[in-house]
Amino acid sequence: DPKKAGANVIDFQNPTDVSAVGTSNPLYIYSFPIIPTPTSIDLTVSYSGAEDAAPKDITVNIATATQAVIDRYNTEQTKAFLMMPSAWYTLSATSVVIPKGQKTAKFKLNVSTSLFDLTKSFVVPLQLTSTDATVSTNFGTALFQIGAKNKFDGSYNWIATYTATDRPAFLIGTEFTYGREVQLRSSGAASNNLWNAAFSDFLIPLVLATGGTSGLGQTNLLINFDAATNKVVSVQNGIAAPTNGRAMALDPTAVGSNYYDPATKDVFLTFFLTQPGFGPIKMVARLKYIGPRP
Repeated sequence: DPKKAGANVIDFQNPTDVSAVGTSNPLYIYSFPIIPTPTSIDLTVSYSGAEDAAPKDITVNIATATQAVIDRYNTEQTKAFLMMPSAWYTLSATSVVIPKGQKTAKFKLNVSTSLFDLTKSFVVPLQLTSTDATVSTNFGTALFQIGAKNKFDGSYNWIATYTATDRPAFLIGTEFTYGREVQLRSSGAASNNLWNAAFSDFLIPLVLATGGTSGLGQTNLLINFDAATNKVVSVQNGIAAPTNGRAMALDPTAVGSNYYDPATKDVFLTFFLTQPGFGPIKMVARLKYIGPRP
């Protein structure tokens, strides 16, 4: 109940949902298309609490927080976030004023997605300070994870037929639509990893002969496109050295497959999954576009 709260504090107003509850500082996630010009994120500094408005002009300073903030979050959430290079972003202001009688002030975080290294996860940690009011101990510092999306990025349905000679536990030879959403997550300017929402992991979708939904362990389907022609030029296991030896490769004889359709945004794949000691599994898959990835 804010009416029973203590003195108001300065903090970041939630720009979107907090990624994880209970952390020392909040993290907010954004993803944007790769474009040549900077993308702006609107952020708000708030005078929060029981008072309806600031009793005077309140100057709030905005600066990049230290690496220690990222390290603490990584430890708490078992993440591996990196500090975003300063050349990739700018702040529209290093200080803002919450006017007397008001509760908020705004500024922009501008990011250059064309510079991003999509193979890693970067955050911008921002910290508020003020000599005019108390700053919140947790929401006065926030992390902003900002990723870039290539044109193949999105949410999809996985529709596929698998063919194999020695996998009786799998649904073989019958087309199925996987029961959960999959995503193509940008990992390069023209490469994407397949994310399986059913497991919150990079597992190739699988349906069992008994009808259950599953996924192929130690798989991380990395799809490499030619951005100019929209063709899929290769697939591979994004796990460098899986202990089960699973690997993926395109079927070189597939005709009319292995491409991205810019009209429908669907992706068509015909590839083999191999594993020592087993025959190959041929997978003919259509990734039917649902919409942008959150």
